[in-house]
Amino acid sequence: TVKIFKKCAPNGRVYVYMGKREFVSCDGAIEPINGVVNIQDHHDTLKGRRVYVQLVITFRHGKEEEETMGLSFKKELILDRMQVFPPEKRDNEETKLQSRLIQKLGEGAMPFTLNFPELAPNSVLICADENEDPSNRTMGVFYDIRVHLAENADDYTGKKGSTVCMGIRKAQFAPADMKQRSPTSTAEKGFMFGSGKLVLEASLDREVWQHGEDLPIHIVINNQSKKSVKNIRCHINQHCELTMVNAQYSCKVARLESQDGCPLQPGSSLNRTFMLKPLAQNCYGIRGLCLDAALSKVTDESNLASSSLAESGNSNDLLGVVVSYSVKVRIVLSGMGGELETDLPFKLVHPRPNTVEMDQLETEKKNARSKGESRRKKFQAQDSVLNETFNASQDSQQGGYEQE
Repeated sequence: TVKIFKKCAPNGRVYVYMGKREFVSCDGAIEPINGVVNIQDHHDTLKGRRVYVQLVITFRHGKEEEETMGLSFKKELILDRMQVFPPEKRDNEETKLQSRLIQKLGEGAMPFTLNFPELAPNSVLICADENEDPSNRTMGVFYDIRVHLAENADDYTGKKGSTVCMGIRKAQFAPADMKQRSPTSTAEKGFMFGSGKLVLEASLDREVWQHGEDLPIHIVINNQSKKSVKNIRCHINQHCELTMVNAQYSCKVARLESQDGCPLQPGSSLNRTFMLKPLAQNCYGIRGLCLDAALSKVTDESNLASSSLAESGNSNDLLGVVVSYSVKVRIVLSGMGGELETDLPFKLVHPRPNTVEMDQLETEKKNARSKGESRRKKFQAQDSVLNETFNASQDSQQGGYEQE
């Protein structure tokens, strides 16, 4: 059996059929978008009009209800356009699915093929606030296949009653030949009225991690100063850049505070490994958090937005919502010593389907959901528990770890 996605225009006469709605860019290549448009009673419906199919990208960075006095938080671009009736000459051959659908639907069925441009951004959802319904999120980067009837070639919208839009999703997998390196970062601090200095070194085993994996953060502290170290804080930050409006912000997606080995006295050193797990199911209610766009409103497809990878090798080519991740390690000193911190950038990507990593991700998401539900039932009247969003994977570890 083959799964077919079908959607109808409000007038009940224009239909669009597609075999898939998720398109993945990998190793610089992405497959074309194939489908079939069916016009019922096409002789009466068309009456000399043309039928166009468009690939439309929408970038929304604000709520629709906040648009007043001509202010718009939405930008819309047509990335590809095809006239299916009267048919244009194109070199694309019909796929097996298109041939079967045309054979079954009859004379009113017309095939179409659209292509993503090289630098097309990934589909991303942006959370507006804590109380937002996950199925009604409207901010972020979205793709639609739009079919409409037009009187002439300059009509790009058509009438609402005869227009049908079907949402699709563009994702990205990390290239198989991506060079793996081990990010390492060092920071040091000297003191004006004291001899010696404090050195903090943080490192990861590799640069590319997949959703659902634990991130071991290796920390080495060498304290040759006269101050003692009170505690250690680790955060995983999601950095978002909205290229269309030139805005940037960050969200914390996992955090941990530890006093293991503290206070660290002058002349001592400390070597520790902390485990953190960035997972969307533990981050509900964070304003501005970026998630991978979901197609289903029934199953939980939520993942933190994958890191934006520039397939051309030039990060300036990235468009839409550019997402990156980093680990921030901060140590707090006694007295007036202040703090010392360092950053480690890394990439968070989606596992390939039908792999062990994908099965592990589904298990982790299921466990996180069940923990969240049991916590809500247990403490129904306590808002502080309802809004607890961070759940680092420290359950199996022993030691003086303390979550915020």
